[in-house]
Amino acid sequence: MGFWRASGWFAAGLACLLALLVAGTGRAQGNAALHLQEVQFRSVAGEGFSPAPLNPDLPAGTDAGWATVGLPHIQMRELVPDAHAGERTATDWYRLVLPTTRAENNAPQTLYIPRWKTIGQIAVYGDGRLLYASEGSYVHNGYNHPLMVALAPGAAGATPAEILLRIDRLTSSGSALSTLWVGDAGALTWRYQVRQWLQIQLPYMGSAAFLAVGAFALAVWLGRRRETLYLLFFVTSVAGYVRTLHYYTGGTRLPLADASFEWITVSSLLWLVVLVHLFLQRLHKRRHAGVDRLLVGVMLVCTLLISPAVAALPSVVLLTPLVNLLLLPVALGIFASALYSAWHTRSREVGLMASWIFASAACGGHDVALQNNWIGPESLYVIPYAIIGLFVMFTYVMFRRYREAIQSVRSLNAQLADRVRHRERELEESHSRLRVAEHGEMLSRERQRLMRDMHDGVGSSLATVIHSVQHSGLDRQQLGGLLQDCMDGLKLAIDSMEPVETDLLLLLATLRFRLAPRIESAGIRLHWQVQDLPALTWLEPASALHILRILQEAFANVLRHAGARTIRVETAATPDGGVMVAIEDDGRGFAPPDPSTAPAHGAGRGLHNQRHRAAVLQGRVSWDTGSAGTRFQLWLPLRHDTATGTA
Repeated sequence: MGFWRASGWFAAGLACLLALLVAGTGRAQGNAALHLQEVQFRSVAGEGFSPAPLNPDLPAGTDAGWATVGLPHIQMRELVPDAHAGERTATDWYRLVLPTTRAENNAPQTLYIPRWKTIGQIAVYGDGRLLYASEGSYVHNGYNHPLMVALAPGAAGATPAEILLRIDRLTSSGSALSTLWVGDAGALTWRYQVRQWLQIQLPYMGSAAFLAVGAFALAVWLGRRRETLYLLFFVTSVAGYVRTLHYYTGGTRLPLADASFEWITVSSLLWLVVLVHLFLQRLHKRRHAGVDRLLVGVMLVCTLLISPAVAALPSVVLLTPLVNLLLLPVALGIFASALYSAWHTRSREVGLMASWIFASAACGGHDVALQNNWIGPESLYVIPYAIIGLFVMFTYVMFRRYREAIQSVRSLNAQLADRVRHRERELEESHSRLRVAEHGEMLSRERQRLMRDMHDGVGSSLATVIHSVQHSGLDRQQLGGLLQDCMDGLKLAIDSMEPVETDLLLLLATLRFRLAPRIESAGIRLHWQVQDLPALTWLEPASALHILRILQEAFANVLRHAGARTIRVETAATPDGGVMVAIEDDGRGFAPPDPSTAPAHGAGRGLHNQRHRAAVLQGRVSWDTGSAGTRFQLWLPLRHDTATGTA
């Protein structure tokens, strides 16, 4: 409703201005402005066009041959020109004799002519002196521009008592002169400005705005090539702008010849009809390929026939009224087709455009009548306003498309948001189920690992204790040592559960905390010489327990068999991309068994377990033993080989 309300206010404002112009009510008071509706007229045969002389060159017998005519004064044009239509000329004279009281008035006076129109030129004389002469071309001479001429005082300082208008014209083009106004500049300027605004400025601003929005549509089309409506919008805006150029030109000569400029503007009108037809077809989506090809072919032939380069017909300047008249039934046919399609497709946009085409055809009929002098010259050319209406209709259609696209995007966004929320809920539920399953699996793995370690570590030690108690006589000290081994193994299993965050030194500190009291109670000095080590990215509770078991076995061997007085613990980073933990004692050396036969010997089972656990960690163990003691080394990689993995 906002669009229709704005359109209504615009139409109401325009109607008020037109009514004000036609009624002629306003600021003029008393004798401030004289409205002349009768003048003296005479016409003589001409000999072509020539610059206006400084003094009127009236033929002999100046006082004879004048006739009183009413204004507006119209002379009909030839709708179908003959072969010599562009050669015959005539000179029309209009004489205004001002009242004596006005002639004696020394206030500056002006002559206001709402419109004069013909193919030719005009000159204004005051008391025999040239006051104004048109400077444009003979065709585009400012026929749509109102004219205001200052009536310069004569030698005695008085306003001219006699005004002569000389109009040189083609005989076939006819002519028209509106009523005339003479008066103070302040009393007539508002009339001149209102008509200038209605005939020139407002239509030009509308066509320029159409072109600007069309350039924006072109930019949109360059980004979305499939949306041909935007391209049609742009091309139509260019055609509409070019079509209305001849309404605004005047006052100065054009850089093009009259025939070329007229051909451009008339051709743009022909193709404007085609473009509107194609635009409507894109709207109602009921294309008729045969009609399209016929219409394009006819317009192409017409464009070529009226071209100055072909010269197959008389000058396009003389044919323009006939071409405009012949376009009216074409526009009405497009209107009927659009109305039929709108009725079938129930398209509001197509119905709106069809209404505009009908209104434009009516405007075209009015302008053809004005161009051929069938109606008074003081009427306005309304085709420029039809172009503005086209701009409004196209903008409205594009705005609806834009709004529908925005609504579609919002709807899609809402649907997408709902789907995302639904997926998020599903993912949250799935994640929750996975988290529960993972937690259960982790507990199961840890339970199995602890059970396996208890079986292999604490369980094995307890089994040994039980067997020794039952079959051999152990003293209290030996039994206490075996039970202490069981306790240490249990504590290490618990310590392996603590997070060490890839820090091997933290794991070694835990081991020291557990074993240091036992080592000291055995009378052995512990030298702890460790240094910072790189992080082991693969270190986790299972791996930590393997390391603790390996080192626990090494310490246990020293305590049980070596008879050492000191134990030294060292750490270092190795050049081959790993870290080393060394345990060195000064006790009795030993000969490590062959790895292939170690499991068969009870004395070598612990060494075999150390090798196995190191292999699981993708590391290795080694012993360097002799009479001076034994050096045990555990080498671990900084990173695990993912292809091999951890058992």
